[in-house]
Amino acid sequence: MEEEFSAEPKEVRPRRSGITMTLDRLYGLIEPEFEKISGFVDIVEIGWGLPLVWKEEDIVSRIKFYKRLGVKVSLSGTLIEYAVFQNELESMLSRASRLGFDIIEVSDGIIDLSFEQKARLSRIIKSKGFECLYAVGKKDPVGQLSLPETISEIEAGLRLNPIKVVLEGRERGRGVGIYDENGEIKWETLRAIASRVDYRDIIFEAPLESQQAALISEFGADVNLGNISLGSVAALQSERLGLRFDTFGVARPVDISAGGPSVKFILFVIRHYQPIDQKEIVELTQLPKRTVQKAIEYLKANKLVTEHPNFEDRRSKIYRTPTATPIRRKMTR
Repeated sequence: MEEEFSAEPKEVRPRRSGITMTLDRLYGLIEPEFEKISGFVDIVEIGWGLPLVWKEEDIVSRIKFYKRLGVKVSLSGTLIEYAVFQNELESMLSRASRLGFDIIEVSDGIIDLSFEQKARLSRIIKSKGFECLYAVGKKDPVGQLSLPETISEIEAGLRLNPIKVVLEGRERGRGVGIYDENGEIKWETLRAIASRVDYRDIIFEAPLESQQAALISEFGADVNLGNISLGSVAALQSERLGLRFDTFGVARPVDISAGGPSVKFILFVIRHYQPIDQKEIVELTQLPKRTVQKAIEYLKANKLVTEHPNFEDRRSKIYRTPTATPIRRKMTR
């Protein structure tokens, strides 16, 4: 009997990948609506210093609502930074426990902390019974980490065995981390990070829907995404399922590891420079023509690329992916 299509996540929580972490600003929550999409949410982060602004009983009620639906609740790293700055860490952790938080984020997005200090914070947080997220990146656009610093921080954070490393994106998604001042992904930076670290170990903060679609197109539906607004959860799930224009056809990616690194590289090139012919692929990748031909056959067999007539040159074919990723650069001959 044919399996009926379902939008429900295939994995049960806690998920290893495909994590969605939302940001709750403590307004805009409509509980009956959230209940319907709660199965798509893994973690809710109550951001900034908001737990100090609302009455305790209201925060407790909010957290109980999420936990009843199987969603874990995280205290943002900003409050822990504030507590460290004020020398009030023990008091803040006691408050977090009293309120019912499951997870606490360790970060140094505002103040400067050494890795040793963050490692100590992580140990203290875990000793109090909390799970831990480890955030990497600065919130100030003029004080960004270099690429080597970012990679080093991610690798160091992973050694502390957090739930995931969170890559800073802020709520605006511009001028920090992997995003430029316009909110566009800095692809060379992202590719360099992904070449050193398994993307499934990272939660990419991606507040803009264009960023979410681009990351899904790049890594597949199982990419971990954070800083998602409560009102965008259903839209994000439709992106993960390939039911929208930007990610059509990429929600259930085929494992291409059997094809080798060159296959992944060539798929990336086709996806971001499509439509493109074999000669252009060879020029861009500097790979042997035979390697490119074999990779294209592999990608075609796995339905990851499609072949079309080249109306500018009848002797060649052009290649596209089933996605609608925008053309990033038109090559000149």
